[in-house]
Amino acid sequence: MVEGLLIGDDLLKAKVKGERAGAEVAGMQYVGYEVGVTEGSVHVLGKHCRADIADEDFRYVVVPLDAVTGLKMVDHTDHGQTIELQTAKENVVLQSEKQSTLSKNLERLFRLMCQLLA
Repeated sequence: MVEGLLIGDDLLKAKVKGERAGAEVAGMQYVGYEVGVTEGSVHVLGKHCRADIADEDFRYVVVPLDAVTGLKMVDHTDHGQTIELQTAKENVVLQSEKQSTLSKNLERLFRLMCQLLA
C-alpha cells in the first residue's frame, strides 16, 4: 500500500498535504491527499477513499505536465479554494475545504504549475 509520494524530496519543486481536505483522483473521491510537483510532472496521492476499492492504481496518479490540457483555480463557496487539473484521460481536483493555510498553499502550487506550463 502506498503511504506517501513516490518521489524523492530532492526532485520536488513543491509539496502540499491536505490531510482533512477532499480530492478527486482518477474519478474516485478521497479525504486527504498529498500532491508534489517536479520539473515535468505532478504526483497526486489520495489518502482515504470514500468507496471500497481494492485497486491501488486509483490512489496514486502521475500527470506529466505536457499532458495537461487545462488548469484552473476556483473559489467554491462550499469547498473553498479548489485546483482543477485536466488531461485527456483524467482529472484531478484538490480542495482546501476552507482551511486558510491550505488555501494559501494551493494558491502557491497553482502559480508554480502555471510557471512550469508556460
